[in-house]
Amino acid sequence: MRRARPLIALAAALVLGGWLLFSPTSRDVPPTVAPSGAGTVTATLQPGVTPARLADGTIYTPLLYLDTGTSVGTAPSADGTVERLLLRGAGAPRELRSVPKDRFPQWLGVTVDEGVLYWAESSATAAGPYETRLWRAPVAPAAGPPVAVTADTGGIVFFDSQYDIVVAEGRLHWVAATPDDAPKTELRSVAVGGGAVTTQVIEGRYRWTAWPWLVSVDPGAPALLNRADGQRRPVPATAAETLLCTPEWCRAIAETASGRNLIDVMHADGSDRRRLPGDLNAIGVDVGLLDRFELLTGVEGESLRLLAYDLPTGRTVVLAGEVGVVTAKANLVWWSTGNPEPTDWHVLDLRRLA
Repeated sequence: MRRARPLIALAAALVLGGWLLFSPTSRDVPPTVAPSGAGTVTATLQPGVTPARLADGTIYTPLLYLDTGTSVGTAPSADGTVERLLLRGAGAPRELRSVPKDRFPQWLGVTVDEGVLYWAESSATAAGPYETRLWRAPVAPAAGPPVAVTADTGGIVFFDSQYDIVVAEGRLHWVAATPDDAPKTELRSVAVGGGAVTTQVIEGRYRWTAWPWLVSVDPGAPALLNRADGQRRPVPATAAETLLCTPEWCRAIAETASGRNLIDVMHADGSDRRRLPGDLNAIGVDVGLLDRFELLTGVEGESLRLLAYDLPTGRTVVLAGEVGVVTAKANLVWWSTGNPEPTDWHVLDLRRLA
């Protein structure tokens, strides 16, 4: 495995170099009964809508919404020779970075904290190998231009999680694979303003979840680890399940012989376990956004519906129909419409759901 190039997709992050999740089988795990009041309703909220095509004719793909009117995303240049990272709001998009297309740039782990954006940029160097740098930029353009924080990122691993880069205690935190691909994890961090990178190596393979917790990605031993006090919490699971967790909620996925997904949710201690109704697919690796909603897609006829399962009540809320690409992080969920290219991007603040 090449250490110079980050593992950018969930499948790559969990498979390459031995970073493996559980391998699901056809075993069915009996859930508890869903809470009373469960049912399906349709949301009446109107999402924010933004054209996918920019004024220069290029297609914009959001990576992160800061609010329903502001996002960070990518678009090629009009001549197709450059890839751009843009901050898009009410006015003209602001260019944060531009990298020649033949360097195959990718922007990952985008997050925001106290008015400052942070992200990882991976691209090929003139010498050939890939390099990943962490960057920062103020959301307000008058506060200054983007600045590189560090290139000492190690074998940085991405899971397409809102916790790929965590801002906490004045530092940026991320996980990296060890150079020998041993079943260990490097916990790396750097001050938000730059400086020397600190590295701690722990046994087992982990990724960050809600600070200061890590969740294991080792097969057969699901656990949560608190880096502040060393507390380790085993998570009840069977070998039939793929398990994803935060300190509050877990999602267990098993596959039937017919290929149908069986999705259960439960508290991280195994209590209040229940089966989600229908043949569904979960969105992303982050479980229980706002400690309340599981974001899902389900097929109705020949179209795809976007659903929010309310964990406390067991109610399913239909957010939209005929959706394309769907992403959800923190309190925001966004999706495309249009086929084959997106024509619009829609975004909804989950805090507005009653």
